[in-house]
Amino acid sequence: MYIMVQPSGSSPLVADYLEVLASRTRVLELISDWLTIGGGAQDVLDDQQLYIALSSFLSSSADHVVFKTENFEEDVEVAWIGLSNTKAMLQRVFDVQTKRPTTKAQHLERRRRESASAITGALDAMSAGRTRGLNNREPSDLDGMNAEELVDNIDGMARAAQSNVTEEVCFLLLETYLFWN
Repeated sequence: MYIMVQPSGSSPLVADYLEVLASRTRVLELISDWLTIGGGAQDVLDDQQLYIALSSFLSSSADHVVFKTENFEEDVEVAWIGLSNTKAMLQRVFDVQTKRPTTKAQHLERRRRESASAITGALDAMSAGRTRGLNNREPSDLDGMNAEELVDNIDGMARAAQSNVTEEVCFLLLETYLFWN
């Protein structure tokens, strides 16, 4: 459908071009949603032919051609730039999602956090003195880190985990270990 959609007639109108470009943009947005929300990234990783087909589709310029005529005006040019930007965004989504797919649980958690951000902000302001060590930041992008940032991130996690361990806890763990061995 995507490739077959072309303005009809020998001299298509501006509206015909805009309809074609809007249709193609919707297809690209649907593919992006499928990759991020619908589990498509995992499907692509599980099926080598699907991966090759989608990768070829995104990297091929021939699949994204719209034939120009004298009616290719400024409005059409703006819509064409929008389609090109959507294609570039989809290429980035494809690259990121095929490195580390977003699971449905991660997507639902992110949506829940986004929808409750106003409430969370108010609660954080109210309970700032009562919640020690609570951090609501987004998980780090491990694929985009260099080695030093990864080590710093892991070091921070270890410090956070050990911050609540007291000497008494260590003695209790030692006693429990010695009792059972």
